[in-house]
Amino acid sequence: LGASNTMVGAVITSYAIAQIARRIPIGVASDVLGRRKPFALIAVVSAILGALWLGVSPNPLNMFLGRALTGVAGAGWVALSILYASYFSSRNTASAMSRIIAVNGIALVLATLIGGWIAELITPTATFYSGVAVGTVSLVLMSMAPEPPTADRGAYSRSTFISILLTPQLILVSVISVFAHFVMFATTFSFVPIFAREIGGSESQIGYVTTAMFAGGVAGTICAPYMAQRVGYPATIVLGSVLVGLSVVVIPSIGDVLGLGIAQAVGGFGRGMEASLLMTLAVLAVVPSLRATAMGIHQAVYAIGMISGPVVAGIVADDISIDAVFYMSAVVAVIGGGLVLIGRRPK
Repeated sequence: LGASNTMVGAVITSYAIAQIARRIPIGVASDVLGRRKPFALIAVVSAILGALWLGVSPNPLNMFLGRALTGVAGAGWVALSILYASYFSSRNTASAMSRIIAVNGIALVLATLIGGWIAELITPTATFYSGVAVGTVSLVLMSMAPEPPTADRGAYSRSTFISILLTPQLILVSVISVFAHFVMFATTFSFVPIFAREIGGSESQIGYVTTAMFAGGVAGTICAPYMAQRVGYPATIVLGSVLVGLSVVVIPSIGDVLGLGIAQAVGGFGRGMEASLLMTLAVLAVVPSLRATAMGIHQAVYAIGMISGPVVAGIVADDISIDAVFYMSAVVAVIGGGLVLIGRRPK
């Protein structure tokens, strides 16, 4: 629609703005009420309306607003993930979180793969209308999902929220996640598709590249609990960040879409391992009855990376070059993962 690189970054960023504003209130309200499902339903409705808005957007400003509404849906991931974890005992939290992230990743693989086909065979806007259709099915299914009885809850007060906010383990993994999401939104969701077009990629091929990243993410998510059991959480998180860094630093030297897809698959694998364990550690930082608040804080904090990544990348791309975006992102990825080695290490 004629947007500059900076405007592209702003549109991508609008998704995260709503998440920062909504994730903590959703988490707190969910814990206070002891219910997750109503907020999950609101998330699905927001996804449907956001996809519809994007489909009819005539200019970048409207896309900014429509994508912000999908950010409200993204904020509902707090309730969705905790609702899923509530079906399992605390000792199975790591495998449960790994599983729900893997399911989410598989959905993203299918969405980007089929979305690329729809964009090329019909029109790019048709992808948004397909999202409306699938979202409607999702709404019906979510309305049928049971909600397990909530464990006994103590009084929830301002001091309760502050104590969760200041939990050392939650602070550490949330800060690391800021770096991880900075890289993902600066590269995969912003300038990897633009780079793919520059090297001759078609709409469907761009979909394949994104699909490769998500497929790698699913594999990394599945492997994460097993890796953590063998080498520990810190080592696995560092390994994931290094793989992400390597996958983006090589992009400027890649001359074909196949090579770009391989690099994205490797980066997705590392990102999947890292994100799965960071989310698990955020959940395990507090007792089960307060986990929605912890998850809301964690996801609201890492949304800072979702906002700053595209904005900074857009400025760097306009003022220096797109290649500089990838070099910068590689450094950010490695520094972020390395933070897990400082301070008190989670067991």
